[in-house]
Amino acid sequence: MFYRMTSALTGMFLAAGLATPTLAAERVIFMTDWKPEAEQGGFYEAAALGLYAKHGLDVQIRSGGSGANPQQLMAAGAVDMAIGSNSFFALNLVKAGAPVVAVMASYQKDPEVLILHPEDTAAAIADLKGRSIMISDASIDTMWAWLKGKYGFEDKQIRKYSGNSAPFLVDRTAIQQGYVTSEPLVIEQKGGFKPKLFLLADSGYSTYGSLVLAKSDWVVKKPDIVRAFVEASIEGWRAYLDGDPAAADALIKKGNPDMTDDILKYARGKMKDYGIVDSGDTKTLGIGAMTDARWADFFKMASGQGLYPTDLDYKKAYTLDFVDKGYGSAVQPSSH
Repeated sequence: MFYRMTSALTGMFLAAGLATPTLAAERVIFMTDWKPEAEQGGFYEAAALGLYAKHGLDVQIRSGGSGANPQQLMAAGAVDMAIGSNSFFALNLVKAGAPVVAVMASYQKDPEVLILHPEDTAAAIADLKGRSIMISDASIDTMWAWLKGKYGFEDKQIRKYSGNSAPFLVDRTAIQQGYVTSEPLVIEQKGGFKPKLFLLADSGYSTYGSLVLAKSDWVVKKPDIVRAFVEASIEGWRAYLDGDPAAADALIKKGNPDMTDDILKYARGKMKDYGIVDSGDTKTLGIGAMTDARWADFFKMASGQGLYPTDLDYKKAYTLDFVDKGYGSAVQPSSH
């Protein structure tokens, strides 16, 4: 699951509108950051229920896989919109001078967790300083940089994580990274025990997750198209979390035969349990919420670790024009 940041195109396209609008719909090519899965459920729900078509869009969902990277395709203009796995994506694009901007944050909490055996005596992330931890190469300049800055972790603690939990299962002292929505289920099924989890977001890891990235010129010249996509996606996320996910799950399984009903149910449940999509600012600002204060806090952390120059104009990474309207919030129902 951790190659979302280096995901490759699988070449599979899924038609996202099931209903045909009366007028010619605006075509949008939208790329996800991994193979179809529950973690993208809101977008597939919007596709399956015809919400994109209702908003006048012909959305083509192009799925990712292991290998190359969606941010490169966005920068090259090969796709119109895409998922950026976390806030680092958007800042990397600003640093590279790419004409791309984040218009929505699907996740208020990044689903990254550190996973331990249930008998491990560590009571908090701080207790893991000095211990070996299995992480992926893609995480060294993201979550690991945060762990170093906040807890004093050192690079000598790093052990390679390839996406296979077998080394963790055979070593009762092992620690590995994972997504709260996926690896814990694999470990429980194969190891016969429920692992101990530390969700980084609950300890101050302030990155947004599953950002929707759009071409900068679309934000300026086609704001109605961007707004339509964002609002339909928000409706999709609300429906996927609180309604019947069957239609979205059917699309997901069609695009990714490895997905099962048990895996989808588990991931969706964990997204709800941990408030991955709907928590904090979304309660008043709506699903997809972003704030200047949180972006500033994140950039301060990232630039403080030397990942970006301190004078980088980080505000070019995002716009609040399409979110924070209360759309999809628990307080104010989705409506126009």
